[in-house]
Amino acid sequence: MSQNSKYLIWNNKGGVGKTFLTYVLAVEYAIQHPDEDIVVVDACPQSNVSEMILGGNGKGEEQLGKYRENNVTIAGYIKERYEKSRSNRLGTEASYFVQAATSNPNMPTNLFLLPGDVDLDICSTIINYLGNAPERGAWKKSRYLLSDLIESFEQKKETNKRKQVFFIDCNPSFANYTEMAVIAANRVIVPCTADAASIRGITNLFKLIFGVSLDAKYHLEDDIFMAFNANAKDNAIVLPKVHLFVLNRSRSHLKDAAKAFQAHVDTIGKLADKISREYPELFTELMGDRVCNVKDGNTLASIMNHEGLPLSKLRQAKYTIYGNETQANNSQITPLVEDVNNVIVTL
Repeated sequence: MSQNSKYLIWNNKGGVGKTFLTYVLAVEYAIQHPDEDIVVVDACPQSNVSEMILGGNGKGEEQLGKYRENNVTIAGYIKERYEKSRSNRLGTEASYFVQAATSNPNMPTNLFLLPGDVDLDICSTIINYLGNAPERGAWKKSRYLLSDLIESFEQKKETNKRKQVFFIDCNPSFANYTEMAVIAANRVIVPCTADAASIRGITNLFKLIFGVSLDAKYHLEDDIFMAFNANAKDNAIVLPKVHLFVLNRSRSHLKDAAKAFQAHVDTIGKLADKISREYPELFTELMGDRVCNVKDGNTLASIMNHEGLPLSKLRQAKYTIYGNETQANNSQITPLVEDVNNVIVTL
């Protein structure tokens, strides 16, 4: 089980394309590797990746609503653990994963989903309560709830000898359910955009997860930022390693904006190189560049989100989104497919 790759898609910055990247990587990887089981874990309360996988706007929302009603979601599991078995697994963990194709025939049959749930934010109170319980190892047990789910899925699938690959989508906050996702992962993919806020998100990521400050001077809040890392060390938890920085190539055609964009691109490249040289133990072994470029999805992302379609099934055609015709062109599709495939070969 330990050989399975579990990718956390995260940056401490919103709007960098985490959910879209999770979707295209997981779905296209599943299509290209039919002999493996691919699992998307939706650890974001907005649950957008779940809706896309389950059929897109409308159908996907409706299907996700049914899973929520039946508590077949990540939040449903946390609530059931709180009610029935706070310290030990329930024995039903694998049943929380659903086969995507049963809801959306556009999905490959080897793609599975742990559905997201808006109640995940409410569950943060439960996680904190369990973590502060007056018993030995309470913090670790509370942060291992997602690991329990994933490991149970792996154990159920062990008999068929198929490799599993997991992709975990998170929102930008570093909530306690994000801490669960970090602990459940063994690799990190860092989506980013070419702007100062995204660069700050990267530096925050290293501080929050690894307890490494990239700032030249000490700040009073540093100890608070590093609390998770301190708890992880105290509990002998092995943290994931950074695998890739994926740069969302969104840009303006204005000359001055293009200059600023390129300056931030260069800064991200230099920052990734500097960190990997100074802290090689925090990174996976990887031949080639740490920074990959992926074309902004723009119109294509809207189509996939609405239709619940894989990227590789998009064709040059007109699609109707909320009553409006939207054109997908090969000039958009081909470079995005190439960029996504360039990331997939590194996984």
